[in-house]
Amino acid sequence: MAATQYGVITLAYGRAYYVEMAKTLARSLRLHSPNIPLAIVTDCQEDEELSKLFDYVLPLKKEYGSNMIQKLHLNKYSPFQRTLYIDSDCIAVRDISFIFKDFEGMSFGAVGDAYLVAGQKDNFIDVDAILKKFGLDKLPKFNGGVYYFDKSKTADAIFETALEILRDWKSLGIAEVRGDGPNDERIVAIAMMLHHQNLLDDDGEIMRTPIGLRGSLSVDALTGKSCFQKYDKVVSPALVHFACVWAEHPVYHRNVTKLKNLNQQFPVQQDSGILSWFKYQFGYQIALIRYIVKRVPKNPKYVANRVVRLLT
Repeated sequence: MAATQYGVITLAYGRAYYVEMAKTLARSLRLHSPNIPLAIVTDCQEDEELSKLFDYVLPLKKEYGSNMIQKLHLNKYSPFQRTLYIDSDCIAVRDISFIFKDFEGMSFGAVGDAYLVAGQKDNFIDVDAILKKFGLDKLPKFNGGVYYFDKSKTADAIFETALEILRDWKSLGIAEVRGDGPNDERIVAIAMMLHHQNLLDDDGEIMRTPIGLRGSLSVDALTGKSCFQKYDKVVSPALVHFACVWAEHPVYHRNVTKLKNLNQQFPVQQDSGILSWFKYQFGYQIALIRYIVKRVPKNPKYVANRVVRLLT
C-alpha cells in the first residue's frame, strides 16, 4: 500500500466501548478536517460503519502486545508519510491541519512543556535512577494522547529504542498500568531523549486533558468551543482528550450525542421501547447523575459544587 502524504491514525480494539469512542473521534475529524485521511487499527473488521468513517481499516496484530504496547508499533501500521496518532477518547473541536505545520521539521514529537529532572518524583518511574541509567539530564513529561512521527530513520530508531526499553521495563522499575504492561509515555520519553527529540510546546492549543480541571469544562464539538482551566492555566485545545474517568463525564456524553445527530450519513439508530427513548432524550442528565454517584466517595467537594450549580 503506497503511503499518502499525511493523515491521522488511532487504535480501537478489545471492548466495543473503545470502537465507539473511535467513531466519535472520526465524526469530529470529518466535521472539522474533512480532507485529512483517517486510519484505524482494530480487531473489529466487520463493523461497516468503521469503513465509512475511516479511509483505512487496518487489522490489529495481536502479536505486538496488548494495552498501550500497541502504540510502540504505530510506525509499522501507518500508511502515511507523516502521521498524527490520536487516542480514540479524544474529540476534535476545530480544524487540526495546523498541527502538521507545527510539527514540520520534526521526526517524532509529543506536546507539552514539562520535563522531569533529578530530584523530582514521578508515579511511573524512579526519575533519578532512569536519568543515571541512560545518561540523561532531563526526561519529557507528557500525555500520550497525541504522537507525531514521519517515515524517517530517526522516527524508526525511536520506535526501535522504545521496544528495546520495553523488553527491560520491569528491571528498569517502570510502573505497570491497569495490570497489563508498562506506561508507554515514559518509555517513549526515554527513547525521545536518546535520539535528541524534544517536546513541542503548543501553549495548550493542540491537545489537553481535563485532568487538573479548575472550574467548568466548556467543550462543544459543533461550535468549536474548547476552553477550560487546567491547574493554573486556561487552555483551548483543538483536541480535547477525555482520558481516564473523563470519558464518563456528561460533557463527553453530550458531545458524542451531538456528533451522532449531526452526522446525516450515519443517523442514530434508536431501539424501540420507552426505555431506549428515555435514554436518548435524557442521556446527558443520566450521565451526570451516574458520574456524580460514582465520584461521591472520591471527591465530595466536586459533588457539592455540582449540586450547588444545579440548584442555582
